[in-house]
Amino acid sequence: MVRALFSPQSVALIGVPRQTGVGAYNGLEMLLRYGYQGKIFVVHPKATEILGYPAYPRLLEVPEVPELAVIAVGRDRVLAVLQDCLVHGIRWIIVISQGFADADDQGQTLQAQLVSEARRYGARILGPNTMGSMNAFAGFTTAFVDRPRDPDPPRVTLVAQSGAPQVGSESFVGPLGKGIDLGNAADLGFVELLEYLEHDPETELIVLHMEGLVEGRRFLEVASRLTRRKPIIVFKTGRSEAGAQAALSHTGSLVGEDAVFSAAFARAGLVRVFSATELLDTVQAFRKLPPLKGPRLGVATASGALGIMAVDALSQEGLSLGRLNKTTRKMLEDKGPYWHRLHNPVDLWPIGMVSGDFIGCVETALSGFLADPEIDGAVGLLPALASPLHQDLLTTPKMINRLGPERVAKPLVLSIYGDHREQTCRDLEPVPGVACYPSVERAMAALGQLYRYHSALNASPETLFQEKVAATPDPPPRPTAAPVLLGQAALDFLAAFDIPILDGQLAQSESEAVDIAETYSYPVVLKVVSPQWLHKSDLGGVLLNLSGPDQVRRGFQRLQAAVDCHTPGATLEGILVQKQLKGKELLLGIKQDATFGPVVVCGLGGIYTEVLQDVAQNLAPVTIAQAQALLVSLRAYPLLLGVRGEPPVALEELAQVIAKLSELALSVTDLKELDVNPLIATPEGCWAVDARLVWQ
Repeated sequence: MVRALFSPQSVALIGVPRQTGVGAYNGLEMLLRYGYQGKIFVVHPKATEILGYPAYPRLLEVPEVPELAVIAVGRDRVLAVLQDCLVHGIRWIIVISQGFADADDQGQTLQAQLVSEARRYGARILGPNTMGSMNAFAGFTTAFVDRPRDPDPPRVTLVAQSGAPQVGSESFVGPLGKGIDLGNAADLGFVELLEYLEHDPETELIVLHMEGLVEGRRFLEVASRLTRRKPIIVFKTGRSEAGAQAALSHTGSLVGEDAVFSAAFARAGLVRVFSATELLDTVQAFRKLPPLKGPRLGVATASGALGIMAVDALSQEGLSLGRLNKTTRKMLEDKGPYWHRLHNPVDLWPIGMVSGDFIGCVETALSGFLADPEIDGAVGLLPALASPLHQDLLTTPKMINRLGPERVAKPLVLSIYGDHREQTCRDLEPVPGVACYPSVERAMAALGQLYRYHSALNASPETLFQEKVAATPDPPPRPTAAPVLLGQAALDFLAAFDIPILDGQLAQSESEAVDIAETYSYPVVLKVVSPQWLHKSDLGGVLLNLSGPDQVRRGFQRLQAAVDCHTPGATLEGILVQKQLKGKELLLGIKQDATFGPVVVCGLGGIYTEVLQDVAQNLAPVTIAQAQALLVSLRAYPLLLGVRGEPPVALEELAQVIAKLSELALSVTDLKELDVNPLIATPEGCWAVDARLVWQ
């Protein structure tokens, strides 16, 4: 099992250099310095011993079967060494060596051969191109750089696609209990590691550094189950929009791959960060603080200006100020000048100067906030000055520990400023239940992450991702072998999934267009239907508000002429005639994402869709509640509620259509992209007016 990567009973090291000390990067030396107590077998073709350990010329001569093998030889020798491992019976192997899929075509071929050979024997490979793993609890590391072992390791585990966050954890995640570098992730990946960590008693917080992902839906299923008990913080890098290029639909052009990652992480309850600084701050909050169960904060500050900064920062995070209770207010005001009246944020400087006990005032304010059932967390914006004349201003572990038993039940965050800040934060690091930040903005951002996670945790279980869904309807047969389905045929396809459509008929002549229009009540709409006119509004391919036979005839002629002018030789399937419908224009769509599968999109529709880019997305399947949440997240949502006396659109029916569209996304597995643009929403209902389907 994966345990062998973190705490093997025995390990074979293949490729240990004979040199030690500075510049040697000797894995055996690092392992011994880290305190490993298990059996070590050194394999070296020429040495007889290294650092007191006998060296075997070949792995097959090792008298036992080690639980783990670590290979660190040139890439051209790796395959032969791996075969020795497999023949000898080793089933867990770390390939440190570089030059595989991270290099050239030959390296990719070699990597595929490694995985193929391992699978023949039922073995698993970590890497290649990896730093390997470390476990401060067991004193085990495969790193070729020296790292001090934490004597009291936190229950924080890092799974990364690089060795740098593990080697320099202080700069990325803070102290680590365990870490593993997936490297090229040729075999073992995020899913297997999460499945192991789910039941690992030495892991309470999981941090992911992710560059790419395979098995996206399986990953989300495992992660969404796991994050209910152990928070998962993910730093996804490489936020490319390449996936949005060359799209044939509005949906494809609007939804880049990074937006899908964000939607997927949110669906699974993961905490996403967007920078190394935010990663460090967020991990500290989850590592050190209890849950922030509500948004109401109490802020104690040495400066009114900093209090204003705090209000600005917390508002950005969806947090709020709680009420300063009368008891705490009186205790503080009695110590200060008669003219100083307090509110939240609490400006303590005048009281501290009059009373001569600034730190005592801080203690009173923070303990009052933490004891108040109407306050969910406390924030201190406090100075730390190195001068011996200002030691009375320093926040100390002793003072924090005096705040009372309530302190460990609610988050306490300090934003420390001044030339003694770093030393003060180091002194406070061992104190449980308090986290220090160098700015009020970073402090509030970390609290915001904490609050959003715990809010999502208490949300309905349906917010979590599940791969297994109820049976979806059998899709109708594909109407055509053409790669794109347009016009009335596309609308009829939607109707098979109970998506309401606006009736229309395809006309091949002016007289036929008039006859069709006469069956509807005027005004009517005419639209070009042609695979060469996918974005027909751009070319003038839609005519609105035609109110009589003459306008229909002239409109038909105008559209035919436009097709001949702009796209000579185009395939004109006909001119679609529909009744003019007034309401709010929305875009609904489906995009097939390479990592996560079908994604459902909704947003503001019409001709300004790409310009305004007011869209929201979620992975299929989408429930009614999730569809409603998508609508609420739109900037245009207030328009759907009605403005200036307008009645709201039929929001419940609109959410039902989005949910039905997600059923279509799961049923029609060869669908690449789909647009419903526009879908007209009115107080009476909503109807798909135009649609476009693009097949794989």
